[in-house]
Amino acid sequence: MRILFVSPYPPSRIRVRGYGLLAQLQAKHEVTIAAQCSSEQEHADVEALRRQGFEVVVVDESKRQAAMRSGLAALSALPLQVAYARSARFTRGVQQLSSQRRFDVVHVEHLRGIASMGPLIEMQPLVWDAVDCISLLSRHTMSAGPSAPVRAVARFEHKRTQRYEARMLEVLSHVLVTSERDRQAMIALRRMHGADLTSSDEALGAGICVLPNGVDLRYFQPLSQERQPVNLVFSGKMSYHANVATALYLHQQIMPLIWQRRPEATLTIAGSKPPKVIQNMASDARITVTGFVDDMRSYVGRAQVMLSPMVYSVGIQNKVLEAMALGTPVVVAAQAAEALSARPGRDLLTATTAQEFAQATLRLLEDGALRDTLSQGGRAYVERHHDWRIVTDQLIDVYERAIDTYSRKMFQDSRRAGN
Repeated sequence: MRILFVSPYPPSRIRVRGYGLLAQLQAKHEVTIAAQCSSEQEHADVEALRRQGFEVVVVDESKRQAAMRSGLAALSALPLQVAYARSARFTRGVQQLSSQRRFDVVHVEHLRGIASMGPLIEMQPLVWDAVDCISLLSRHTMSAGPSAPVRAVARFEHKRTQRYEARMLEVLSHVLVTSERDRQAMIALRRMHGADLTSSDEALGAGICVLPNGVDLRYFQPLSQERQPVNLVFSGKMSYHANVATALYLHQQIMPLIWQRRPEATLTIAGSKPPKVIQNMASDARITVTGFVDDMRSYVGRAQVMLSPMVYSVGIQNKVLEAMALGTPVVVAAQAAEALSARPGRDLLTATTAQEFAQATLRLLEDGALRDTLSQGGRAYVERHHDWRIVTDQLIDVYERAIDTYSRKMFQDSRRAGN
């Protein structure tokens, strides 16, 4: 199968969904990646992909021009992040590539990816991997964002993003999301914005499929090194507002409860681009804020417990799956755990309140047998349910349905034209 994989950024181990799918697709299919690039790091990610044998077509983008597009969109009904990513140069680049070669299917990742693909929607089989329902994320951010400006932007964006996602759902026949919660949010959008109100949820969600995230099980394996005693870890891209809100919650409400009983406990916050408010936490000798790290495994894999008390989230938390694959016991927010089929008490622990998170963490720190149970159970869970090979087989099924849908449409169009 010849696949054109369109992304608003180069996939990498940090942008793990596209990267994991591509690694599997490459083994059996002919894949071309088209990506926008706007930084030295993104160009480095492109070179890493090329060293792995991928063909990558790059369209350079200016962050300044993207910001200007986003600013002008404030006067329109377009979501700011759609305007930020919508690039005429990227559109032309992908159109030119599609006219020069025949692809069996086009895979477009994220809301920012589909922003530039309007002219391609009707031209060939297309699968939109929305990943998450972004308007659901903006709704959560409105009330729980880490700062007043973040909450204000979410309020400004929410209705715009709802309308845009609903419009995409009307024109695209094959849409992917990472969790059933996001799928139900997408179905609700269709019902709110223009769909036949008499239609069932089954009918409204017919083309919206759940494709979970996977884990590179060879890369994320339990480490041979000893775990650091009484060390807790929270990981993630720290420029992401939901991770900032969670790190603040962890520091201000959960850790004081843990330190009451285990004052020697240490916390590592691992992830790139932490804002000043997160960096300042390192003034406490018990807290390490790493900033960017080349390899997250050494931090997550040596901790005794991984904490993921997400204040708000959508989709599946990659950090949780990777920690489980490393054999690190995990305590995760109960709402986020709903995206998984993992069994609490065997594969992970769940909690809702700060008190529950502290209690679960202290229980793990004091119970080596329970740590071993979750370490083994968590690893076994991701092997059963989140192997990228299994996930990619499911993706190929979606590709084949998209190709069949497009072929039938072309046949019907030609018959109508002949009449």
